[in-house]
Amino acid sequence: MKIHIKHKLILTVLLITIAFSFFSANNNVKMVTAADQTVKPYATPTSDPIIFLGIWLTNGYSLQPESDYYTQVNNSIVIHTSASRSVWTFLQGMGIINGDAPHYRWYKSTNYGQNWTEVSSADGGHRMNFPVTPKTAGTTWYQMDTQYYRLLSPLLKTHIYSKVTAVHAKDPVNATSLKVTADNNYIYNESDNDLAQNYTFIHAYPTPADSTGPITYSVDKPEIADFATDSENGGTTNQLLAKSGATGMVTVTATMQNPDGSTAKGSTTVKVGGGLDDQTVMVGNPATFTIHGSVDGTNDNSLGSINIQWFKYDKSGKKTTVASSSSTNYKDFVSYTIPKTTMDDNGTQYQAQITVSLLGGLIQTDSLTTNKAILNVKNKPNISITDKAINKTYDDGSNTDTTLNNVTKKDNINYSFTLNNTNDNSEVDNGFYVIPLHSGTTINSVTLDGNVLDSSKYTIITDGNNDDLTISGLNFDNNTKSHSISIDTTTPNITSKESFESQSYIYGNSYGGTTYMTNADPIEINYVNDEFNVSVNDIDFGSINPFDKDQIKYRPDKYNLPNNVINIDDQRRNKTAMKIFVSEPSQLADGLSLRYYEGQNYTDLSSSETLITQTTDNSVSPSIGWTKNNGLLLYKDDTILPSGKYTTKLNWNFEDSI
Repeated sequence: MKIHIKHKLILTVLLITIAFSFFSANNNVKMVTAADQTVKPYATPTSDPIIFLGIWLTNGYSLQPESDYYTQVNNSIVIHTSASRSVWTFLQGMGIINGDAPHYRWYKSTNYGQNWTEVSSADGGHRMNFPVTPKTAGTTWYQMDTQYYRLLSPLLKTHIYSKVTAVHAKDPVNATSLKVTADNNYIYNESDNDLAQNYTFIHAYPTPADSTGPITYSVDKPEIADFATDSENGGTTNQLLAKSGATGMVTVTATMQNPDGSTAKGSTTVKVGGGLDDQTVMVGNPATFTIHGSVDGTNDNSLGSINIQWFKYDKSGKKTTVASSSSTNYKDFVSYTIPKTTMDDNGTQYQAQITVSLLGGLIQTDSLTTNKAILNVKNKPNISITDKAINKTYDDGSNTDTTLNNVTKKDNINYSFTLNNTNDNSEVDNGFYVIPLHSGTTINSVTLDGNVLDSSKYTIITDGNNDDLTISGLNFDNNTKSHSISIDTTTPNITSKESFESQSYIYGNSYGGTTYMTNADPIEINYVNDEFNVSVNDIDFGSINPFDKDQIKYRPDKYNLPNNVINIDDQRRNKTAMKIFVSEPSQLADGLSLRYYEGQNYTDLSSSETLITQTTDNSVSPSIGWTKNNGLLLYKDDTILPSGKYTTKLNWNFEDSI
């Protein structure tokens, strides 16, 4: 009995081990994808369609099933597909066998395609959008057969086979990110035209790729485009449909709901329009209009042909044909170019029409006409600048709008500028106006278009002797063609006579990023320190013979004209009459005296203050210098002088005559 019990216990443990091993295998199924295993399809998949500008030239699938789907046991997914026939097949069907309709058949395999069985209608096998709810962990492969035929002639079928897809039922996996793409980033806004591709399919690819959460889609502007409903399965598909007549950009967002409750999101954008975009170019440049849509390749169909025509509408609306293809070179007419635009082209419109036909239109013809796209031709800016400066403190009558004279410290100077763009349909963006000012100038206020600017709205950059005042925000377009600027300033401390030229300018970006710049007329400001500035040079008469008698000692040549003995810089703004005197308060030595000669006449400086020169009102006091025989000369009488160096100081007196 003990031995029997022992064997029974061992058998029980073994059964438990086997049971655990079987359970573990079911929950850790090695995933295999259609990509890394050779799967024999039910039928050879139909080649991808050839599409020209949204026109189907061959049969195929606009939406193939994804190569792999990942979900959990008892969680449902929907495999969305969409097949279509070529325009040639469609036109023939409309004219000959009217009534063709699509019929759907799904096939499945659980052994890499070695055996395929048709999915029953009860399990959704006859639906375009196929619902799948795995009941066990593992991989099942599926393939769709879209069939076109009439109920009265089911034997005359057109078969369009999808690619094989794999559905993996597995343990839950959370997504960390989601990449979203669109098959086409442009779709047409025509819903009643069989040639216009007014839809695109959105795809979301999670990381990791085998994430198992369901994906939903949304748009930010459903009035422009929204997702088609899935009437078979009660929800929406990943097919984005344009709204009729709508234009604009929509942002599509995909959201994966992770098994742990978190989400992963991604987005992309799709543009909706009528086939052509408005074009804007700088005058003189070419302008090209291009029909939106893919150009995958050519299609040789002896029954059918494609033609493209381009039309121009002038400003009055008159329509002319500007280009037309033949049935063989139509791909060269996807775009139309105006080689060199002029301002007369501004506001004209362009339109394309694509026509497909069978037997030259004898049996069936269909066409797609794009929207009218506007050609905007931008002119080059032409900004004229009128500038003016006013010294509100002082004006001696010599000032003009662009020249100020005798400007000195603490003067109140006002600058005004008027800028006018004389060319229509031109623009300047991010414009700056720069006014060079004397270094140290005080900015009291800056006014732009009648509004006093806060100091944060302009900058001052010191560049050498300049303070460049820079004002931003001077933009020009058809609505804003002029600006006015007023700068109120106070001049800095002026220590010497100088001239300053202020040439202001505007710079910014014209259309296309080209830099535009133009200058105002220069404003010249002549500064003075408002002082009577004098510099008196010493005179050295050189060596004297002590035994000379009754002799006049002349100045050496370097003290004669054209050199001055007294340099005068008269910067007074109010130049009243001036008298200049000189005197010798103490004599050089006995026997030596200084005389002031005017021709044969002279005045002894030691005897009295001597008038050297005088001016009248409103005249500049000139510097003083003399010829050899005039001016200050040294006289020696018969006194014998001891050797030595003799010096004296002269008093110069400058008297305002008022």
